[in-house]
Amino acid sequence: MLDVVIIGAGLSGLQAALSCKEAGLSLKVLEARDRVGGKTWSIPLKSGCGKMELGAAWINPHKQHRVGRYARHFNLHTVKQRVVGKAVMQTKDGRRFEHPFGTTPGASEEERKDLERVRDHISAISLKPADLSQLEDDKATVDEYVRNLDALPSTLLMANLWTQVMHGVESTEESAAFFMDYCRHVGGFPVIRADDETGGNYLRIIEGTLQIANGIAALLGHANIQLSSPVSSVKQQRQHVEVTTVEGRKILARRCIMSIPSAMFRTIDIFPSLPKGFESIANASRLGDYTKVVVCYNTPWWREMGFNGIFNSFVGPVSSGRDTCIEETKTYCITCFVNGENSRRWSRLSLEDRKNAILKQLASIFNVGPDHEVYRPLEVQEQIWKNEQYSHGALTPIPALGHYTRHADVYGKSFQNMHFVGTEYSREWKGYMEGALCSGEQGAAEVIALLKQTKALASAKL
Repeated sequence: MLDVVIIGAGLSGLQAALSCKEAGLSLKVLEARDRVGGKTWSIPLKSGCGKMELGAAWINPHKQHRVGRYARHFNLHTVKQRVVGKAVMQTKDGRRFEHPFGTTPGASEEERKDLERVRDHISAISLKPADLSQLEDDKATVDEYVRNLDALPSTLLMANLWTQVMHGVESTEESAAFFMDYCRHVGGFPVIRADDETGGNYLRIIEGTLQIANGIAALLGHANIQLSSPVSSVKQQRQHVEVTTVEGRKILARRCIMSIPSAMFRTIDIFPSLPKGFESIANASRLGDYTKVVVCYNTPWWREMGFNGIFNSFVGPVSSGRDTCIEETKTYCITCFVNGENSRRWSRLSLEDRKNAILKQLASIFNVGPDHEVYRPLEVQEQIWKNEQYSHGALTPIPALGHYTRHADVYGKSFQNMHFVGTEYSREWKGYMEGALCSGEQGAAEVIALLKQTKALASAKL
């Protein structure tokens, strides 16, 4: 019998497994996909010039110490997110406003001041520590919360863009309590928004973020990882757990670490059932409609026009975009985020219509005509995470209204011989790669301590 079986080889599961291995525990990692890494997914460009990120992409090693440590250990190289040049804001009626990085976009001074007022209010609240009993009304949506601040219509649209980009949902679909607490666990709303050294969108890894997962897997030992092994059931006995794969293989272990999003627990038969509150929040949670479309070109033509590649739009289908070029590998890309309701509508189009909609919007954003290079990309790659069999969306599960605070006493807490890890439970950098690593460490520490205690008691009886 193994000491521990880990379900899921994303960053949290890999970190939990590595920590257990370093503590001398025997283990096995079961991963449904044919690769490790979960929502970190770097693929080579068809041209052979570097990698593109279809999943997690940005790090800040100055603030995210675990990610930074691995990047150094695996000798990975980074490039700064480009902020030099003009950004673009596209309004609901299709108008565009160019503005320097770090300034507030808006059609009028009144709109700019109102957006700054609401933004600064949310930033201040998110920087104050609070326990769940002090959180904002969990039954009020982000939209309702901002409306109660007497926000202008343009500010309400920006609040909706925030939830689209951050979580792949509309501001009417996410509670203010969850939104604020998410920001607190990252270090505040300003950190989430920042594309410079103060925030989470500071650097990208030239070799691809998947190399972190691949590196941890190598340290763990590939013999300890079983790919293409989706789990069908987890049955707890008094002293052990029996995990059965879809193919019928059974693995016995003293402890089980679940490293899949809570919104996907319903895909596995868990016996006995999880505590009622935990099961309720898991069943009522959803993963956001989160889509990345990477458009690659021969040259970074937008830079030559004075743009930094950063843009936001209330029109869609793209809510937000970033320059994701890597000059060292001559990779010239714009990464587009098609999220929330935009993703639901856009993803129902044909492949060709989806591509054309993206290119047409880029032409509008950068104010160029039908003969421009924007319509001649080298390649376009999309990743609709909602359609990915073992993800069902991204980034982290969004609890239904009223569930987040109501079930805080059991959410993510261990149950008998089962433990739960994932960026959704992390005390820091929730929703980020750093949060996944942090949670993996926490879950492993629980298991290690309990198994040591059990062994010590057994030795004492002898």
